[in-house]
Amino acid sequence: MLETVLLLAALLGAGPPAHPPARPSAPRPTGTVVGALRHKGCSTSPGGATVSVIGRDATASVDVEGRFSLTLPPGTYSLVIGGPGLVADQRVDDVAVSLGQTRDLGTVEVWPEERPGGCASGAPPAPAPALVAVAPDTPALDLPGAGVAPAAVSPEQIWVRGGPGAGAGQFGLVGNPARDDEDALGPASFAVGPQGSLWVLDALNGRVQRFDQRGRPVASFSLGRHNEEPVVEADVAVSDEGHVFLFAETEPPTLSEHDGNGRLLVGGALPPSFKGVDLLFALRQRPVFLMQNGQGVRADLAWGGVRAEGPLPGVPAGDLYVHAERVDRWRAALKLSAVDGRVRRSVQLHSRVPIAGVRLVGVDRRGDVVLAVDRTEGGHETVDEAAAPRAEVLLLAIDQHGHLAGAASVPPGGRRFEFREFALAPDGTIVQMQSDAGEVRFVRWTLRPPPRDVLAGEGLVRGRVVDPGRSSSGATVSVGRFPRRSVPVAPDGSFEVRLPAGTWVVSVRRAAGPAGVEAPVEVKVAVAAGATVDVGSVSLAAPRPALRLPPAGTPDGGAPDAGVTGAVLGR
Repeated sequence: MLETVLLLAALLGAGPPAHPPARPSAPRPTGTVVGALRHKGCSTSPGGATVSVIGRDATASVDVEGRFSLTLPPGTYSLVIGGPGLVADQRVDDVAVSLGQTRDLGTVEVWPEERPGGCASGAPPAPAPALVAVAPDTPALDLPGAGVAPAAVSPEQIWVRGGPGAGAGQFGLVGNPARDDEDALGPASFAVGPQGSLWVLDALNGRVQRFDQRGRPVASFSLGRHNEEPVVEADVAVSDEGHVFLFAETEPPTLSEHDGNGRLLVGGALPPSFKGVDLLFALRQRPVFLMQNGQGVRADLAWGGVRAEGPLPGVPAGDLYVHAERVDRWRAALKLSAVDGRVRRSVQLHSRVPIAGVRLVGVDRRGDVVLAVDRTEGGHETVDEAAAPRAEVLLLAIDQHGHLAGAASVPPGGRRFEFREFALAPDGTIVQMQSDAGEVRFVRWTLRPPPRDVLAGEGLVRGRVVDPGRSSSGATVSVGRFPRRSVPVAPDGSFEVRLPAGTWVVSVRRAAGPAGVEAPVEVKVAVAAGATVDVGSVSLAAPRPALRLPPAGTPDGGAPDAGVTGAVLGR
């Protein structure tokens, strides 16, 4: 009886029965992706870089040696690589993850914005072929022309012409450029106003002259003098509202704003350290300086003085900043950067004529960037020192996607100008200042549209087939959806094929041997309209890596790296 009472009391005081302990959840089926990042062409690793997965909340930071690891469910993913000093939004596509397996990408080379410190030239190659990350929107454009062929000036192109003198429509001229007189000077600069008027900074006469659309002189106003000497180191720009900005590289340098009649509105001195000005622009009603190092400085004028804002990573072009530079004798680069200096897009310009320099003319109303590329046949390596090398200026309009919008080959200006030889007119024409010992001419040039195949939205894919121990003769390159575009590989292994814009699989197949037809090497290529994509060396040697990367061109436009095999595409 006592035992029954105790058992009942225990049951009444126990309350509701407890839930059984929760079973541990089964681990989600996953796989792993590992690899190590390294700067392209260097043995250094990008500190602070991250690797993230498109479409998933998965990000990994690299360690000091560039290694990373990601745990993902089975599937095929695209990885995005970013970090300080790297070209933004680089990708590695088609990364397959299997259940319980580790996918080792090995060394993944990523593109730096600038050559990293400690990156020795000629760094030893990786012990195994490295994958190369895809940098976005980095087309390489072949500049038109295999030789110097400047167009002749027709009479109807000449807008204004004037001889030496101080009268209306005349210009101050000193020296004789025909005798290579280094002190030969003409007008320091000029600009085209919003109503099609021409403003000429006639520095030797101490004035600014204005000409109408028909080339007639209609007004002028005087410039100040510095120590009784004309200020020949000066530049002029005209805003969309017709205000004239004048920069003088005096001690200290000054900036002033005038109305259309030359009346001084506001002006002031710039900081004494403000040196190395290359060009002055009037953008969004504000003056912007392009410095010789490619950086930009925006200026605000007020009665309290001039306030300079910068440095900016170039001249504003919409939401980006544009900067052009000569890379070497055969290459130039157009870089579009965010305000923080990160390069968002880099267009590589390849020339078959030596490049002596590249200059920014301006940004037109459509947002196209207009460049002037100086090209000289032979350059300083001309055998006959007495004969001047043939030269031209190639004018280019390039949109912000890297497509060629127009081009024209024109003769050089002939006389040394302190600041400007070309100016962009509101209607998109380019005005050039030419001069000789007898007169100054202002010539209008219209950029011709690109070739028909570029207008059709096609790009050029080129590369070189490497087949160790065998001849490339008889090998072919084909695209599955375009059987008629199959092309034979040249005896030296090179090939070229035109394709519409898009992403395509290009198959490289060697000639059939005694063993019959062999499997082709397939290369996935991203093609931009009007762009040239160099896939580098494509090796037919086995074994070949399984991962294929779709290159969109190379940020530095360099030559293909030796040793890149299979479908892994380098420079």
